Amino acid sequence: MSIFSDRLSELFETRKVTRKSLAEYLGVTYKTVNNYENGSREPGIEQLNRIADFFDVTVDYLTGRSDDPHGFSVSSSGEHVAVAPGERKLIETIRDLPPGKQQQVTQFADFLKSQDGKRDEESATREPGDIEADITEIAAHMESEYGIDDPEFVEHIHNVIRRAQRKYDEMIARQKNNG
Repeated sequence: MSIFSDRLSELFETRKVTRKSLAEYLGVTYKTVNNYENGSREPGIEQLNRIADFFDVTVDYLTGRSDDPHGFSVSSSGEHVAVAPGERKLIETIRDLPPGKQQQVTQFADFLKSQDGKRDEESATREPGDIEADITEIAAHMESEYGIDDPEFVEHIHNVIRRAQRKYDEMIARQKNNG
């Protein structure tokens, strides 16, 4: 059997969907889907894309080019970019939230991005303690406003914000040194 047929069998088992439902979705016979699964036939590109959509996985995963079924694409252009382990954990955490909570996280991230312009003017006069106080305030706001009471999640957000602030400060320092 091919990697594709192995992955297809695995997806049927883990997702608890029937071969008949995939056949109906693709507009093919049950026998065609069975042939895909047993490796005696392979789908064309169009059908491969539709199978990936049906199972919410990437074509790269189905064909064995990636072991990551979701192939995290984080750029707005859809280009695959490397995702650091901390970023991946954040993405997975957000994916596990109900849609309403995902929207709240998105709104909060937009709020954080909106603060970047303000930091340009403030960064030269800010003390490290001020930044830590802001991080604590943001985490407290998330707890109270969004009902997030998981200490590990709040600590994770603390760490993400600290890393982002360090990277921002390093970028500003490089710009000052180069300019």
